[in-house]
Amino acid sequence: MCRIPDGMKWSFSKLEAFHHCGMMFKLVYLDHAEKEGNGFSDYGTFCHKLLEEWAKGQIPDFALAEEYQERYDNEVVNAFPPFPRGMPQKYYDQGLQYFENFDGFGDDYEILTVEEKFEIEIDGYILVGIADLTLRNKKTGGIVVIDHKSKSKNSMKKEYETFRMQLYTYAMFVKQKYGVYPEKLIFNMFREQNFISEDFDMDMYNKTRQWIVDTIHEIEACRDWIISSSSFFCRYVCSVFDSCPARDAVLFGNKKNEEE
Repeated sequence: MCRIPDGMKWSFSKLEAFHHCGMMFKLVYLDHAEKEGNGFSDYGTFCHKLLEEWAKGQIPDFALAEEYQERYDNEVVNAFPPFPRGMPQKYYDQGLQYFENFDGFGDDYEILTVEEKFEIEIDGYILVGIADLTLRNKKTGGIVVIDHKSKSKNSMKKEYETFRMQLYTYAMFVKQKYGVYPEKLIFNMFREQNFISEDFDMDMYNKTRQWIVDTIHEIEACRDWIISSSSFFCRYVCSVFDSCPARDAVLFGNKKNEEE
């Protein structure tokens, strides 16, 4: 049986990590292995930070592009994968274009919360998280949840239902804080300068609650930490790859395949 610490607090990131790769979950959240960054995580964190500073009134929207340019090299310090060729420049250019064109989220909305931490109880388990942004529609009074994503819409296709559940964990935060469900849930796909938006769905809300509980039960009952990620993810995205028992097999297996 897995030895889960008493009183462990859960998050969407922990639960999603377990489904992505059991070994990664173990190394990060139980063994507390030393983590390394990568270009993707640096980039996402930096752009989130700029949007947070804007939402808190620390940077006006017209100054975001300049801030992005001035701070980029100091914030995005880890490498992107060596392929596809030109990826670092593409990410940089897409971010710059986004902030050059950024003018907020519309005059009909007021900001309620920015990067707010929350803690809620679900069937005796504690779920924690950080909601990127919540807005209130000035006309309807309805609340909108926004999650900033550096992924592309195409890269999210296979995992879209899982990421939808992330939005619905933020809906739980809204229900606890304001006593109502949000009217809309939105992914801000900032690299592509578009949104993925949906109206609140009670069935999806309940499905998410059940997924949270079922996943925790699965973690508590598991016997083996399955290594189940792709070679690309292992080498270029996983923060604990150097601590993984499959590291040499991934590295030298790939080298052997390349030589053949």
